[in-house]
Amino acid sequence: MVMQKFSGSLKSVLAFSLFALLAVPPLATAQSVSFKPKGRPEQTAGGAARGNCLQVAGSQGADGNVSAPVAALIPATDGEFTTAPHPTVMVNISKSGVRQAELSLWDENSQGIYQTTIALAGTAGIVGLQLPQDAPQLEVGQRYKWTVAVVCDVANRQRDAVVEGWVQRGEMSASLTQELNAADALKQAQLYAANGFWYDTVATLAALRQSRPEDTTIAAQWQELLDSVGLTELAQEPVVSSPESEN
Repeated sequence: MVMQKFSGSLKSVLAFSLFALLAVPPLATAQSVSFKPKGRPEQTAGGAARGNCLQVAGSQGADGNVSAPVAALIPATDGEFTTAPHPTVMVNISKSGVRQAELSLWDENSQGIYQTTIALAGTAGIVGLQLPQDAPQLEVGQRYKWTVAVVCDVANRQRDAVVEGWVQRGEMSASLTQELNAADALKQAQLYAANGFWYDTVATLAALRQSRPEDTTIAAQWQELLDSVGLTELAQEPVVSSPESEN
């Protein structure tokens, strides 16, 4: 009789425990930083470089493959969006020892707007090149072309490795602005991505990757972001401190 009572009690406890487990909602998974490009697809890969020094200046990347001396971290589209009046362009410089780059801005009619020389530390890796505060602000709704020329040989600028892309400044809603102001950096990157602002997304997450290189959560988000736009081969490259314009 005692055994029967114990058995019945055990079944009740197990049944209650199972009910409790089923009643507890699963933990919400963290929102990932993936990106759906807003620009129209282009035939060539995003961030592809041109220039004579490509023939001799390539170096072995983190994946073991020989990479071009410079590649832009942009999707393969005809342009993406930013919220910033002075946006940051992220590029990977795979060759150590490069000391100088040139950032230029053009309007849709190929008229030059601004150009600045940027001193580099000579360290291979991903860097952010920001349009300086004294440069003209990007106007909302206008498309701009930017170019980054990595100076491989100061004595022969025709050998520069050059990447280019297009950027358009978009306008943020009041609700998005409020959300961004209340969010931490990772959440900000997620919000930028969800609202189609590529340049802000990649710059924000790159800053986190640079400041917290051992953080596995940030590393996974960085990998997912670059995977989502076809830049998987750059995900293992180090993010290094961004240089300042010499102007």
